[in-house]
Amino acid sequence: MKRRTNAKKFRSKLAELKEWLKKARSLPLRDIVATLKRKLQGHFNYYCVIGNSERTSAYSYEVVQLVYKWLNRRSQRKSFTAESFKAAWERWQMPQPRVNEKPLPKSARQIQPCPA
Repeated sequence: MKRRTNAKKFRSKLAELKEWLKKARSLPLRDIVATLKRKLQGHFNYYCVIGNSERTSAYSYEVVQLVYKWLNRRSQRKSFTAESFKAAWERWQMPQPRVNEKPLPKSARQIQPCPA
């Protein structure tokens, strides 16, 4: 059975991250990046299960867009161009969504009849 993130939870998690980025954008960049890494890793540890890779990839994409938007609002002048942000994102080594769950063994996947 495939599991998929509920759309309501997906939107609420993005909204939470957006609010945090709004509040944290005045912090030093080093602190923002360190906290963001922990937040992303925790999210992926919980939601990266078999059958949910589409949603976790979508979440990852939306996070990149939000971070770019809010880091560029740190001053009146843009902090990053698209190219420099992409290079910085790779330099920061942000976690990528990856399925951490192992499939059940073949014997456990077979439906066992209930003893009557």
